[in-house]
This record gives sequence, C-alpha cells and structure tokens, in this order.
Amino acid sequence: MYELQIAETVLFVLVGLALPGVAMIGLAMVIEKFFGHHSQSLIKNQSYECGMTPEHDAYLQFDIRYYLYALLFIVFDIEVVFILPWALTLNWMRDTLKSLWLSPIEMTIFLGIMVVGLAYAWKKGALEWE
Repeated sequence: MYELQIAETVLFVLVGLALPGVAMIGLAMVIEKFFGHHSQSLIKNQSYECGMTPEHDAYLQFDIRYYLYALLFIVFDIEVVFILPWALTLNWMRDTLKSLWLSPIEMTIFLGIMVVGLAYAWKKGALEWE
C-alpha cells in the first residue's frame, strides 16, 4: 500500500514538472504555425540578413593549428581541475586512508600520463607554428 502511494506521488511530480513545459512548447508551435511569417525568397535565404549584401562565401577555412592549440589548451587546462581538488583534500585522504604514499603516487601517475602526452604532442610538432 505504501509503495503504491510513493509510485503515485512520483508519477504526479513527474507529470507536474513535464506537462507545463510540453504545453508551453506546443502552444508556441501552434501560435507560430497560425501567426508566423512564412515567405521564402532569395534574399531571405542568404547567409546574412543584416541588410548588406555578402561580399564572399560564408564558409571560411581555418588553419588546423588553431584547433590543435585549442585542444591542447583544453586538455592541460582540465589537468588543473583534477590537481586542485586533489591538493585540497590531500590531508583528508592521508588521514582517512591511513597511507602516506598512496595519494602522491596516484598524482605522480596522473602527471606522468600528462607529461607523456605533452612529449608526444611536442614530438609530432603540434606546438610548432611554422
């Protein structure tokens, strides 16, 4: 009996949370269908609708080195996200795990993997611009 009440309550909460969102999206779609502006023209289908005619194609090629630098930055920036909480909880881990060496060893392994990745990128020339 009690499990049935919990299931009914969960169902009621889920429907109560989902129904207003679905109703608002459906209402917006219906209003747009009846009152929206639906004309297609050559000017409307252009890349830029700011009133100026485009001077060239909207597709531009970027050098792959920009992406490589961005990817390497993200990888080594995320490294800080892992190191900072580790450093802040170092004393707690030492006291809880009762091991003086476990925590520094796992960070040494993590930094070793990062150094191997940096050496690989350096050897492949991902950090050279010219």
